[in-house]
Amino acid sequence: MATTFMEPAEAKHRVTAAGWVLRGIGVLVVWSAWAFLVGAALLLSGNGGKAAGPAVAVAAMLVALVPTWFLVRGARSRRWLLAGATVVLVLVGLFLGSLGGPSLARMTGVGASLPVATGAQLLTTSSVENTLCLQECSQVTHLYAVLDSDAAQSKIGSGLLASGWDAVDLGTFCKGQFGVRLADVADPTIVDPPPAPPGMELLSVSTSRCERP
Repeated sequence: MATTFMEPAEAKHRVTAAGWVLRGIGVLVVWSAWAFLVGAALLLSGNGGKAAGPAVAVAAMLVALVPTWFLVRGARSRRWLLAGATVVLVLVGLFLGSLGGPSLARMTGVGASLPVATGAQLLTTSSVENTLCLQECSQVTHLYAVLDSDAAQSKIGSGLLASGWDAVDLGTFCKGQFGVRLADVADPTIVDPPPAPPGMELLSVSTSRCERP
């Protein structure tokens, strides 16, 4: 009488070492693609420069746990793998959320609302867009001609403090994600700055990302 041997169900679905390597590669590919999409969405929407950016990015990155579960659900230590995956995805989300600075449009709006010294004449406006903040962030600069640069800086500084800005350095102020820098020369981002009229001095008011010491 013939005896039929039935292979256990677990053995049929057992994943080989090579199979786990492929699944690990699959997890990394999924995470990389998803991180790219989340980062691009944050930068395009301007959320990367907001205080809520890290929270938004973390929530978005945790969505990647769904495909991760399907790839590791057959592992005996799947709970530990998912716990480790959660930690990694949270860290990636925090990094993506802090990447970039306020958009140029927001900086332009903030720069236009700053106090202006009495008698100041606007000579030109310069803007540099760099949302990623890889070397420097986006910046908007207003170049004024004023009667007395020191007096104008003092008046603007007093106005900023009264509006809730913090003085973080000489001629530098911060409020949230935004920073304002005052200088008695034309900012380097201004190409061929116009000279001040006779009897007046230059004053640059630059709005960019806050850089605290």
